[in-house]
Amino acid sequence: ICLMPRFYQGILWGILVLVAVLSVLKANDNTAWSPVLWQPAYQHEQANEAIPFYDAMLIPNAGQNSTHSVGVGILPNGDIMAFWFAGSREGHQDVQIFQTTFSKIQQTWAEPQPMLDVAYLDDVLGRYIGKIGNPVVFLDSQQRLWLFFVTVSYGGWAGSNINVMWSQDLGQHWNRPKRLITSPFINVSTLVRNPPVELEDGSLLLPVYHEFVAQFPESLRISRTGEVMSKTRMFGHNGGIQPVFFQGEADTLHALMRSGVHSHEARVKSIQSLDAGQTWQDYKVTNIANPNAAVVAARAGEKLWLLVANDDEESRDNMSLAVSHDLTKPWQMLFQFDQEKGKRFAYPAMIQGKDGLWHVFYTHERKHIKHIRFNDAWLQQQMKQQVQQAKKANKSAAIP
Repeated sequence: ICLMPRFYQGILWGILVLVAVLSVLKANDNTAWSPVLWQPAYQHEQANEAIPFYDAMLIPNAGQNSTHSVGVGILPNGDIMAFWFAGSREGHQDVQIFQTTFSKIQQTWAEPQPMLDVAYLDDVLGRYIGKIGNPVVFLDSQQRLWLFFVTVSYGGWAGSNINVMWSQDLGQHWNRPKRLITSPFINVSTLVRNPPVELEDGSLLLPVYHEFVAQFPESLRISRTGEVMSKTRMFGHNGGIQPVFFQGEADTLHALMRSGVHSHEARVKSIQSLDAGQTWQDYKVTNIANPNAAVVAARAGEKLWLLVANDDEESRDNMSLAVSHDLTKPWQMLFQFDQEKGKRFAYPAMIQGKDGLWHVFYTHERKHIKHIRFNDAWLQQQMKQQVQQAKKANKSAAIP
């Protein structure tokens, strides 16, 4: 090869790398699939659990003009770690990924600290980085903290790569970030927004999406060492983007998605897998309006699921909570965390602590991350009020 002209050397090396990557992906595709390691829905541990609890606060920002897209994880001691990206504006080179922690004992958020910037990533990834965003954090069953995020070298978000790093000591120290190889050709336009689920063999199933030319949801199976084992297209063009995984009945894996820019359906989309994410059925359109904005969902009990989204076809001027007692029926809108014309609320995240408290986060006016907490008693209170209002409405409608 050394005796060949440099142009032909480049072509040959490119072919060899392509063959090697294809061989690795093909070999890993033969790895046996594993069931999902489901996280249980916790009951509230406090003695006053029957008393409804609801609280809302703004997390201190880092003095940045634009703050966006939060990812959160619960630590073993009950503290919460939050990551987001912020800078003068989305996509600017001064954007950094920030990190902060909520102390369960002190009930306060620490001042956010910068964690990653483009200059550092230029160096460790060995390539030019133009923008960064969408941090996603996940604590696995071995208490290893994973952090996924996207980088773009040239162009818009459709040219993104996914990167991963992890911590063995709950965020005190992190390994060097590395880029995931999600495609043997160019390796761009794979993005992440929501956390993975863990499989029983220790691998992760990460919901991702494609944006270049066409938009559609995908999933990546990632090994314990952070290598892509396989990639599955969940649905084709117009199938929705930014999927979020959650448990359905028994071992059914569900995903909800924002509508996507090319969709004619301004509704949240739903799709399910009956085999732990190996294959996916055709998507369905839910009754929840969606202005092409991110959504999150979670299982909250044996017959209860929660969804947080912008309940509007055109605007992100509200952030709302919906519930379902049967995923085959329409979702029921339950409560609005925020609603104000001309305001912007977006990119929700949701997680439950082992004490049973639910935590909802979202971008608040691109200035802060809002943190909302509520317990099961508050949730039950809202559902009872909903039933009572429905009975009153039905009674009124029956009066001639």
